[in-house]
Amino acid sequence: MRVHPERVRLLVLFACALIAAAVQTPLQGQASPELTTVRQIRALTPDQAAKARPVRLRGVVTVLSGWKYSFFFQDATAGISIERASNLPQLQAGQSVEVRGVTGPGQFAPIVTADQVTVFGKGTLPPTRVMGLNQLLGGYQDAQWLAVRGIVRSAAIKQIWDRSVLVLSLDLGQGYLVSVRVFNFSGANWKRLPASSVTVRGVCGTVFNGRRQFIGLRIFVSSLSDVKVERLAPADPFGLPLRSLADLAQFGDQAGASQRIKVRGIVTYDPPGQGFYLQDGHQGVYVNSDYASSLTVGSQVEVVGYPTAGRYAPTLDDAVFRVVGPAHPLVGLPQSAAGMVMVDVNGFPQAPYDALLVQLKGRLIEQVPGTDEDLLLLVDGETVFTARLPQPGKQRLALNDGSLLSITGVCAAKADKSHEAHSFELLLRTPADLVVLKGAPWWTTAHAEWVVAFLILVILGMFGWLAVVRRQDSLHALAVTDHLTGLYNRRGFFVLAAHQWRLALRNKTSILVFFIDVDRFKPINDRFGHKEGDRALLDLADALRECFRSTDIIGRVGGDEFAIITDYHSPESRAAIEQRLAEIVERKNNTAAHAYKLVLSVGVLTCDSSMQTLSIEDLLAKADTLMYEQKQEHKSSKA
Repeated sequence: MRVHPERVRLLVLFACALIAAAVQTPLQGQASPELTTVRQIRALTPDQAAKARPVRLRGVVTVLSGWKYSFFFQDATAGISIERASNLPQLQAGQSVEVRGVTGPGQFAPIVTADQVTVFGKGTLPPTRVMGLNQLLGGYQDAQWLAVRGIVRSAAIKQIWDRSVLVLSLDLGQGYLVSVRVFNFSGANWKRLPASSVTVRGVCGTVFNGRRQFIGLRIFVSSLSDVKVERLAPADPFGLPLRSLADLAQFGDQAGASQRIKVRGIVTYDPPGQGFYLQDGHQGVYVNSDYASSLTVGSQVEVVGYPTAGRYAPTLDDAVFRVVGPAHPLVGLPQSAAGMVMVDVNGFPQAPYDALLVQLKGRLIEQVPGTDEDLLLLVDGETVFTARLPQPGKQRLALNDGSLLSITGVCAAKADKSHEAHSFELLLRTPADLVVLKGAPWWTTAHAEWVVAFLILVILGMFGWLAVVRRQDSLHALAVTDHLTGLYNRRGFFVLAAHQWRLALRNKTSILVFFIDVDRFKPINDRFGHKEGDRALLDLADALRECFRSTDIIGRVGGDEFAIITDYHSPESRAAIEQRLAEIVERKNNTAAHAYKLVLSVGVLTCDSSMQTLSIEDLLAKADTLMYEQKQEHKSSKA
């Protein structure tokens, strides 16, 4: 039988096509190939990493992160964070492991969610490379095994993610601080570390916000043996030579933010849970210390701390102190309000009495009650200023608007982002710092209103009665405290916020407006009851008090809506506030006994003189819009 060549060629081509189709069909449904190096995963975009691509890695456990059962892992190419749902097998730093799982976008950099971790025994940690501050900024070294050098500013045991952790505040240079978390520190004399020069070996972690933006750094360290002391601090921190407050941060002063100094002075102001003010003659300074303060105003103390640039004047941070003399009465320097902030002959703003105890006179414009302090708005001549009077408990000092007062307190200068003083406030210690020199005159604006109302009542009757009703309604509306949280209610917030906005416009400074809403608050009420919903709002109120200063204006302006006004207006301050709030809420979620998590949507608006035509209501509406955009991002991320 003769075979036709053309037919054979056609049959061969047809067979090849069938074989190609048979091979290609299963490949089209095949999953993405496994990623086998960390470098491949770190090269993915967040959207690519979110597709749960399969992973199979071989490397070493560098540090257990302390967050649930996650750990840091590094192979020959790079390091990455590994999350897993179980603590089995139990891991230790330095173990050689194989990780199988899938990729995830993480909250800042890509991560791996492990389905299986296999331990092969003891491995070898990667070579350690010492990194400088410039190499760490930006967050590219996230999850990488490295070493840093710096000076320990403070050391303390803290509860983080339900475990005791030794936290070191490490100065990497130029006053840039990172938090070092040491997990195994038992039996070690870590109290000698402050002021020591050290080299720390561990994993670089990143502080970020809800928008995946870099804010700061933290270092995760397995053991205190990974903290090598290069120069041990003296056993007695108070053995340093005594310095004068007058020499602090002067030209030629060699003590920078990385070197401690010792000063001595009299305690002039010591609010609970905060730092304190120290005065030596005609020089004063604010001392910031994590140590519990039980000082008596008037005591003589020695302080050892790090000089750090403040808003207007240097402060002493991470300080330790001791009492060296008994308390004795202090007398404020008699001054005028106009002399607190002035412009010198060269045109430079000055606050010559910042951090000093002074005595001023002023006529009371308004007294606004707060949770544990009252805000007094006063005027002396043409100078309007505020004073903060602590008034814990239900017994409050009743003052009449228009009264002439003598007030003694510490002057706290307020400065803009260029560190130029623009206003001040007085910090009063007790109600005894306030003396009524002259009661309010009878013929006040309020009394004039009553006289006019009476005349109108006689002449027109009904018009006078309407005036009295309006006056009574305004008196009933003076309550400014939210009954549940103890924060300012909507009226109280807007009264103080409007005043703060007017001051900012007058002094050409800026403020930050925060608008905060609790995500999925209605399901909390529906599932756990309104009592538990109230508890969630109380937890959030406590978190806001801890995050913000006592001088900031915090209010509950709606059911689960809160607003804050602060004069912290630099980008660094704004990022630090957002980071601090996120960490506080995270800590409360981890330590709370309830079954839900507080999740916040936050809108932050920087307000300056370019917005002078807008009212405080307009500013809050803009911050509300920014908050709503973040809420939509949260919903999209869960979709």
